[in-house]
Amino acid sequence: MPVPVLYPKVSLEETSGRVSRWLVAEGETVTAGQVLFEIENDKAAVEVEAPASGVASGLVPEGATVDVGSEVARILLPKDAPVIAPEAIPAAEPIVAAIPLRAGAMPRPAARAPNPTPLARRIARDSGVDLQGLPGTGPRGRVQKKDVLAYLSDLAADPRKHVAKPSSGDGLNAAWLRRGEGLPVVLLHGFSADLNNWRGLLAGARVDWPVLAIDLPAHGASPLHVPQDFDALAERVEASLSLLGVSALVLGGHSFGGAVAARMAARGRLDVRGLCLFAPAGLGPQINEDFIHGILRSRRAESLRPWLELLVHDRQVISEAFVKAVAEARSDTERIAAMSGFAARFFPDGTQSVSIRDDLVALRQPVRVIFGRQDRILPFDTTRCLPANVGLHAVDSCGHLPHLEHPELSLRLLQELVRSAA
Repeated sequence: MPVPVLYPKVSLEETSGRVSRWLVAEGETVTAGQVLFEIENDKAAVEVEAPASGVASGLVPEGATVDVGSEVARILLPKDAPVIAPEAIPAAEPIVAAIPLRAGAMPRPAARAPNPTPLARRIARDSGVDLQGLPGTGPRGRVQKKDVLAYLSDLAADPRKHVAKPSSGDGLNAAWLRRGEGLPVVLLHGFSADLNNWRGLLAGARVDWPVLAIDLPAHGASPLHVPQDFDALAERVEASLSLLGVSALVLGGHSFGGAVAARMAARGRLDVRGLCLFAPAGLGPQINEDFIHGILRSRRAESLRPWLELLVHDRQVISEAFVKAVAEARSDTERIAAMSGFAARFFPDGTQSVSIRDDLVALRQPVRVIFGRQDRILPFDTTRCLPANVGLHAVDSCGHLPHLEHPELSLRLLQELVRSAA
C-alpha cells in the first residue's frame, strides 16, 4: 500500500501552503529520511523528509496551493511499484529509464554525500558557515537544515569553535564571520575586545562578500605576546592574513583596531582597497584613562556594567548577555595581564602614543571615518581637520560603538565602500 506524503503544519494559523521546491523527481527512488521538498514562507523554512523508502509518485506541481494535511505525493513501496514489461524497454536503455516521469520533468541524479541540501547550503552561506567536514544526519550522511542549525546553536554557545586557523602556530586567531564571493572584508576590534565584537554588526544582515575578523595580539584567543611597537603589531596582522591567503581586501577597524587598519594601509604590504574606520584611535593624544583602568580592573558583571555603559550613548545597547560574556572573559587572568601590558605600551600615562594622521594623508584609496558625537572614550573633536581624502560621517545619539549603536548605517556605508573597491 502506498505511503502518503502529507503537507505539514508550519505555523498555528496556517491552513494551506505551497511546495517551494521538489528535491526529487517523479518516479525517483528515495530512502526514508531523505529530504523530498522544501517549504518557505515569512516565518519558516522547512525540509520535509520521506516517511518511507520506495518510489516517489504523484508529486503536486511546485507552487500549487494545497491544504495542510493533504497529500502532496506518495511513496510506492516495492510491491506497489508499477510493473513494466521487459519488451517495452529499449535494449539500449537502462531499465531505470522506463520509469514514467511527470510530463516535462527530467530525472535528477541522486545526491552524493555529504552534498548539502539546497536549504542547508543557503542557511550556511547566509550565516558564514563552512560546511566542509560537517557531519550530516540525512541519507548517506547528507547535510540537512537541522544539521546546520544544530551547528549554529553549538557555535553560539562557544564562538571560538568557528575559527579560521592560520597554517602557522604564530598566527593570530581569526574567524570567517561570513562566507561569500568577491573581495574579503577584514575587521579589527578595539582595545579589551575581541573578534566577537563584530557579530552584532552582521546579525540578521545579508552580505554577499566574505568577512574575516581577527583577534589582535593579547586579545581574544590570539597569542599573549605584546608586540614591541605599533609597526610590529601591524606586521603580525599582515603575516596572519598572508598565512590565510588574503592579500587584496577592504579593511575595517574599531577604535585601536581602526588605527591598526590605517597603519597597515599606509605600509602597503597588502593590497588594501578601502578603509572603514569606526571611532578610530590615533587621531589625537586624548583617551579616557579611567575607562582603561576600570575595564581591566573589573571582574564581575556588577562592576563591569558601569564601565561598559561608557561605551554607548544609549545604555540599553549593553545587554545582560554582553556583560556576562565580558565577565566570563575576565576569568582569564593571564590574558588580563597581557592586555594590561598592551595598555601600558600603547596608552602610557593615559595617552595615545600612536598617531595615524600622517598615515591617512598618504593614502590614495577611499577612507571613511564613522564617529559618534557623544563618544566618551575618544573625543569627537579629534575628527577636526581630517585629510581631504577622508570622508567623515558624524553620527548623533552615538557613543564609542557606532557599528553596534547604528548597525544599519554602518553596514550600508561599509557596503558602499566594498562596492567602490571591487
